[in-house]
Amino acid sequence: MYVAAMKMDTMNISLPKPMAEFVRQNVERDYGNSSEYFRDLVREKMEREIQADLEFLESTSKGALPGPSETQIEKIVALQKKLRKERHARGV
Repeated sequence: MYVAAMKMDTMNISLPKPMAEFVRQNVERDYGNSSEYFRDLVREKMEREIQADLEFLESTSKGALPGPSETQIEKIVALQKKLRKERHARGV
């Protein structure tokens, strides 16, 4: 099965020596090259962000993040009624 090659962008990064050595050790142990190592890190970060978004959406569907209180809703509705009445009185 032939898979079309994905166009790659080149990025250069600068790391302090201890971080660069950490990357080198990980590349030697677990990866073919530095690009594979950093692509893996980016994929992991993307997956964490997607998971956090999903958890947030699930929590909102369970009511974990409350909306406006009944009092706030009543004040908003009263203000809307008042503004509509004033607008109607002006003929707008």
